Amino acid sequence: MSKVFASENYTVPVLQRLLAQGDRDAIVAGERRISGTEAAGTVLRFAAALRDSGLREGDGVALFVENSPEALLLQIAVHFAGCRLVFVPPEPGNSELEALIRRADVKMLLFDPVFEERTRRITERTDIPHVLGIGASSLADDFLVTASESAGLPLHAAADGRHLATLLYTGGTTGLPKLVVHRSSFYDDHARIATERYAGEASSGALLVCTLLTHSSGHGGFLKGILSGHTVVLLRTFDAGTALSVMDSERITRVILVTPMLYELLGHPDCVPGRFPALTSLTYTGAAASPERLRQAMACFGPVLHQIYGASEDGLVTQLGPEEHDPQRPESLTSCGRPAPGVEVELRDEEGKPVPVGEPGELYVRSPTVMEGYWNDPERTAEVLDDQGWFRSGDIARQDENGYLYLVDRVRDVIVTGTTADNVYSRLLDDFLLAQPGVKDAAAVGLPGDDDKETVHVVLVPRDPANVPDLPRLTREIVDALGDLYTPASYVVADALPRTAVGKTDKKALRAALLAAA
Repeated sequence: MSKVFASENYTVPVLQRLLAQGDRDAIVAGERRISGTEAAGTVLRFAAALRDSGLREGDGVALFVENSPEALLLQIAVHFAGCRLVFVPPEPGNSELEALIRRADVKMLLFDPVFEERTRRITERTDIPHVLGIGASSLADDFLVTASESAGLPLHAAADGRHLATLLYTGGTTGLPKLVVHRSSFYDDHARIATERYAGEASSGALLVCTLLTHSSGHGGFLKGILSGHTVVLLRTFDAGTALSVMDSERITRVILVTPMLYELLGHPDCVPGRFPALTSLTYTGAAASPERLRQAMACFGPVLHQIYGASEDGLVTQLGPEEHDPQRPESLTSCGRPAPGVEVELRDEEGKPVPVGEPGELYVRSPTVMEGYWNDPERTAEVLDDQGWFRSGDIARQDENGYLYLVDRVRDVIVTGTTADNVYSRLLDDFLLAQPGVKDAAAVGLPGDDDKETVHVVLVPRDPANVPDLPRLTREIVDALGDLYTPASYVVADALPRTAVGKTDKKALRAALLAAA
């Protein structure tokens, strides 16, 4: 496949790939099986309907959706038509979503009928010129009916690729969400990866996408699958039992998960070694995985693990391939891999100076997939992105002499005890706790103590609620392994840990809950 240059529209090669699949399945979702020809025709009808509604190039089109074939194909259609794609994830509260839509200057909101009541509230408080359902709804007209009456646009009618933009929600302060802006170079990278990594098995491969299409992992995952000619198998919502069943019945060759989903698979009774002989790659992303869980995954799925580290702001940063997940080298299971092709990294101290090899520092990234900035937010953009294109990640890492990176902590998750010059890196304690046989999940956070010092507090989720680990013994083992600095001031036993929209442990929410509970 030829490289997608800045002035070209990446959706044209995507559609060409779909058309090349002909009658072969391009998308599978439950009982639905959609051929490449049908999928391409649907995209072109969707794009025609968007233009017929009066939208112009650069206008914002927001998708408030669960995973569905229509949501997937609409993402391509919005960019084919030259509009700005705005993802509205379902996890934030209604007030935050209202702020997101206002900030993104949305001209059209397309919503999944499952979100009808939430959409009703949002539209009552915002001024959106066009609101349409993706299916029948009492709130608005059905976009699918409108699109079905269209003849569809020709392939040569694609908008100029330089006008493309995607806005990804990435939190922020309440009522002032940060919206990451990505343009054509972001999609060039997906085309490159699809060509280099996936194309060899495309004629018979099936890619399972479990993560949200409104998140970069799901959005990027399905694009790589289509660009490489895979059949994309889509779960509407994630359920471990369903995912395992589909991996078996559809003979999935590749699967994309966030790390907590991997943990759920490993904890399911149907996850047994040898059940998935077709599987060649299991990609996990979104959060670091504990070495103990990675050993379990290799025992169950075989040598197929592929870790991707990155964020909405900087795209793909590092990767750790199956051959690099080596149980004979335990340190390999604590690494997030080496920088991907075209990615530059630097580790810097608090003064912005490079740190020596092996020493921890804040990770800075420069690559074609680093965001353009935060949408209409130059002040917050300047805080993390300099004029030379270096993005300040907020992650603390170290790099060994072979170029492998090891994430130590998030800047905000470092626990400053003030006892010595050293800090407590909560990631190290998290990994230690997750390796304990009676612990299902765990997180360490810092809470205010005396004299502006922080103390270490641990939240545990036991595998068996009736069999809580021996906490004094656990403390002794922590101190023996990590040192006195890591001694927990308290433990809380919980049923589950709070999660962010992408499945990471929400330590901000955890701290708030612990403080509220005193």
